[in-house]
Amino acid sequence: MRLFASIALMLAALVPARAEEIRVLAAGSLRGALTAVATEFEKSRGDHVTLVFGPAGALRDRIIGGEAFDVYATAAFPQARSLTEKGLARPSVVLARNKLCAVVQAHSAITRETLVDSLLDPAVRPGTSTPKSDPAGDYAWSFFRRIDEKRPGAFDTLTGKAKILFGGGEPKSAEPRPQNQPLTHWLDEGAVDLLLVYCSGATPMAEKSAGKYRAFPLPELYDVAVEYGVALSPRASAAALDFFLTLLSPSGQAALRRAGFVPIAEPASDR
Repeated sequence: MRLFASIALMLAALVPARAEEIRVLAAGSLRGALTAVATEFEKSRGDHVTLVFGPAGALRDRIIGGEAFDVYATAAFPQARSLTEKGLARPSVVLARNKLCAVVQAHSAITRETLVDSLLDPAVRPGTSTPKSDPAGDYAWSFFRRIDEKRPGAFDTLTGKAKILFGGGEPKSAEPRPQNQPLTHWLDEGAVDLLLVYCSGATPMAEKSAGKYRAFPLPELYDVAVEYGVALSPRASAAALDFFLTLLSPSGQAALRRAGFVPIAEPASDR
C-alpha cells in the first residue's frame, strides 16, 4: 500500500510535458540489468535513456551538489531515502536485493566455512571497495562489524588490514589496476587473497573464469542485508516516471533477476 501511495504522489506532482531524454544515475553493479531495461524501453517508447554509472555514494553526492537527474538507482536503499528526506527526490522504494560474496583463486584454502577464521589470520589480506563512496565498501564494513559482535576487536583488525582497491576515492597507497583489467587482477598479482564484492558480479566472474576462481556468499551467521533503492526526481517527466515504474514492473524485475539480483516484485508465475 505504501508503494501505491508513493506512486500516486508522484503522478500528482509530475510536469505534464513529455521528456525525450531521461537521465539515470546508477550504481555500477546495475550496468547489465539497467542497460537491458533501457534498451527495451527505448524501443517501445522512442525516448532516449542516458545511463550514467559509478559508485552510488559518489553519485548521490553529485545530486546533492546540484547535478540534474531523473532517476537515481543505488546499491544502498538508505542513500535513495536520504535524497527523499532532503527533498531532492520523490518517495524512494526498494528496487532489488543482492548479497555479498568472497572471490578467491581456485587453489585457495579459503571456503565459506573458514572465511571468518581466514580473515582474522594476519597473513590473509582482503580487498574491498571504498566505504562511503561505494556501498559495496559499506557492506564489507558491516560484515566486519558482524564479525566483531562475535569476536570483539575484529572490526579494528579487519578495517586496519583491508586493502581498499576500487569504488572511487581510494587511498593514494592503493595499488592501481591497469585499464580494462578485471577486479581479479589483484588476486592474480597477489596483492590480496580475497575480494569482497556483490554476488551478482562475483558468481559470473567465477563461472566465466574456466575454473580459475571460486565465489561463495558470506556465512549465514555473518550475512548482511544488501538492498538496492531507486528514487525519482521531483522534476521528472511522465516519461521518466514510466522508466522508474518499468524498473519495478515484472519485465524490469525479470531483467534484474537475470543479472543475478533478487527481485522484490516479480509475479510467482515468472519465477
